[in-house]
Amino acid sequence: MKKKLMLFIFLLMLCPLYVYADHIYNIDMDIYLEEDGTARITEVWDVQADSGTEWYKQMYNLGNQELSNFTVSMDGRNLQYKEWNVNESLSEKRGYYGINDVSEGIELCFGKGDMSRHSFILNYTLSNFVTNTSDAQVVYQTLFPNVTLDNFTVTVSSFYEFPDTLDVWGYGYQGLAYVSNGKIEMTNDGYSVNEDYVVLLAKFPVNTFKTDNYNGDFGSFDDILNMANEGTYEYDYGTKQSFWANLFGFFMTFITMIVPIGIIVAAIVAASKNGYGYKDNKVIDKKNVPMFRDIPCNKDIYYANALINLNNFDYKETNIFGAIILKWLRQGKIAFRNESKGIFNKETSMIDLTLNSSFDTEIESELYNVMYQASEDGVLESKELEKWAKKHYDKFLGIFTRIKNYKIDELKASAHIYHRTTKEECKKKYVMDDMIYKDSIELYGLKKFLKEFSDMKNKEAIEVKLWDEYLMFAYLFGMAEKVAKQFKNLYPEIVREMEANNLDYGTFVYINNISTRTVHAASAARQAAESYSGGGGGFSVGGGGGGSFGGGGSMGGR
Repeated sequence: MKKKLMLFIFLLMLCPLYVYADHIYNIDMDIYLEEDGTARITEVWDVQADSGTEWYKQMYNLGNQELSNFTVSMDGRNLQYKEWNVNESLSEKRGYYGINDVSEGIELCFGKGDMSRHSFILNYTLSNFVTNTSDAQVVYQTLFPNVTLDNFTVTVSSFYEFPDTLDVWGYGYQGLAYVSNGKIEMTNDGYSVNEDYVVLLAKFPVNTFKTDNYNGDFGSFDDILNMANEGTYEYDYGTKQSFWANLFGFFMTFITMIVPIGIIVAAIVAASKNGYGYKDNKVIDKKNVPMFRDIPCNKDIYYANALINLNNFDYKETNIFGAIILKWLRQGKIAFRNESKGIFNKETSMIDLTLNSSFDTEIESELYNVMYQASEDGVLESKELEKWAKKHYDKFLGIFTRIKNYKIDELKASAHIYHRTTKEECKKKYVMDDMIYKDSIELYGLKKFLKEFSDMKNKEAIEVKLWDEYLMFAYLFGMAEKVAKQFKNLYPEIVREMEANNLDYGTFVYINNISTRTVHAASAARQAAESYSGGGGGFSVGGGGGGSFGGGGSMGGR
């Protein structure tokens, strides 16, 4: 018996231990500052429970601030307020919310309802959100107390547009805090949040807000800043650099301009040798590449995308986005539909993501999940994706970097790309074999054909049944809209025939618009964050932020 017990314990130890916990996928917070210094706040929680009965947010040390107008909804349905008892059961809290008073402050509470994934929206008002000092007006607030979550965004706006020079700082998390388009933006985009907190410090000119609220512990803004900076530490942001680091880099670049030309040339040559070249040092003579009318690269858009990059065929990392959307549409993984919306019943195009589709690669699944998350309900509008990509630009743009890299890694794993043995074999570090050489010539030949086709004035005998596949590759080359327009002009009868399959000209234009506008929004947001030159330099710091005028504690499920 004892031996059997020991064997059972031994086998139990070999079994993997799974730990489940409540999961916070995302929280978006929007803060609007009234002219009197009051803040109207909306928080959207995307969460899934595993155990317990309620979600909560602790708000300690509120001082002069008072909370009012607190409401909660779940999946678009308003919950009912009641006197809160943290000891009630799951069923007793289902459909309700309330405020739990504790010695340190208050707790905003709402019932989990069940263990499924839900979207909760919290609305509330905080008075005296803005504080006066002798030389400035200040927002110094713990927006999120200790929390573990995947992603968060904070947007602060007001009755006037904040200038780009407004000084803002972020404390307690790794991410960004900056001003863009007249609003303060904060996000952890691309960085983990594990038992971190989020504190905002913003400095406004005197008399910006009409408030007589003071905190007697601080005379000047520097008193607040010095306390906030206690215990801080810098994160490693990789290639992202602060204003001073960029300034230092500028001077270093200037100094190198006086270095002998031979050293600079040698550095350029050395860098070029680390690239990709063809076996026996073959090159592609672009001027003499014949036009190619078929679909090359075995119709694999990921392979073609990698070759455009490797050969410098005017590669742009995000051109493949439109090609992927069209690929999904052709495969029936998504659908397009039009609805009349707004007071003028304007027809709006949307992407239906509710078809429960499976995808060819893990990265495709990730891109789909991003689009679904942006839609919130599985029906994606262009502006919804733009808004999401603007707030999560690193995550969005990073997908396309990995799309390129994973295909190149596949070519290396299959020995189509390998390390050179001698310079006679290839001057570059990596050798691309004859298969890639042949496919690259055909790919560039297709690009020449599509460019020629888009300038045609008369019909030409082509495989019109392949026009949607032509468009997939036209997206890769960044010329989809021009090619689609010319096809419509030359072959209207084919376009009408294809409309029955939701592959009309308007669909191609919409795909082009949603892909290019989303990429532009994400790229512009990244540039704004990295070039921000106000207080804090755009990047948050760990630690610090202690003694804020409101917040503290923790948040999550229990």
